[in-house]
Amino acid sequence: MPIAVLIDNPEGSQETYDKVRTQLGLEEQPPAGGILHVAGPSPDGGWRIVEVWESQEDADRFVAERLAPALEAVGVTGRAQPQIWPVHSYIT
Repeated sequence: MPIAVLIDNPEGSQETYDKVRTQLGLEEQPPAGGILHVAGPSPDGGWRIVEVWESQEDADRFVAERLAPALEAVGVTGRAQPQIWPVHSYIT
């Protein structure tokens, strides 16, 4: 079942996001199960990311195998707690 993930990080920034994104190499190697990824400044300050994944397992695998090491490599120590919910429908 597809899931949506919302990460609203009041400590996040475009600079940090761009460093992590470069470390991940998403253009060269898109994550398995990733459907949609949108990021930008949060209206409350910080950085907001919205993703849709084919399954919770795909999202968990990406976090464990790629995102966590990339965050560590660029010096990010804390992470915002994501909100996750099942997706009824989506359009790409």
